[in-house]
Amino acid sequence: MRIHHVCQIVSDMDEALKLYVDFLGFRVVVDQSIPGGRYFSQPELDDIFKVKDARSRMVILWSEEKTMIELQQPSRPVVQKVPVESLRYGYVGFSELAFKVDNIAEWFEKVKASPYQMQTDYIWEIDGILKSFLFYDNDGCMIQMIEDAI
Repeated sequence: MRIHHVCQIVSDMDEALKLYVDFLGFRVVVDQSIPGGRYFSQPELDDIFKVKDARSRMVILWSEEKTMIELQQPSRPVVQKVPVESLRYGYVGFSELAFKVDNIAEWFEKVKASPYQMQTDYIWEIDGILKSFLFYDNDGCMIQMIEDAI
C-alpha cells in the first residue's frame, strides 16, 4: 500500500498556491469549483462534507516526482482556522506534511529567506540516517523537509 494523495483544507487558496506552486514547484492539474464539471454531484458533496449545499474550490497539484496534493477551500461549510497550538505535537491528528528532497541545505536557505515561519532554525541529523528541518505554511500547518543521509 502507498499513499495516493494528501488533502489539506486551506483558508486562502491563493496564498496556498503561492507556497505549493510558486515556492515548492508543484503544478496545478485541476482548479475547479465543486460541485461542478465532472467532479462530485451535489448529493455526493453534501454527503462527503456533511452539510447541505456544500461548495468548495478544489485544486489538485502534482510534483515532478508524481506526488499529488489536493487543496480544498470550502465556502460551505465556511473554513475555520484551527488554533495554531492545536496543530503542534501533543494533539491527535496528522502533525506535519513531509517532503523528501535531495538538497536539504538549499531548501533550508530558501525557506529561511522566505516569509514562511521556521519551526527550527537549523537542520538536524538523526543517527546518520536523515537530515531535516521544519517550517509552517500560512495556516500554521507544519511542513518538514527531509533528505536521506545514507
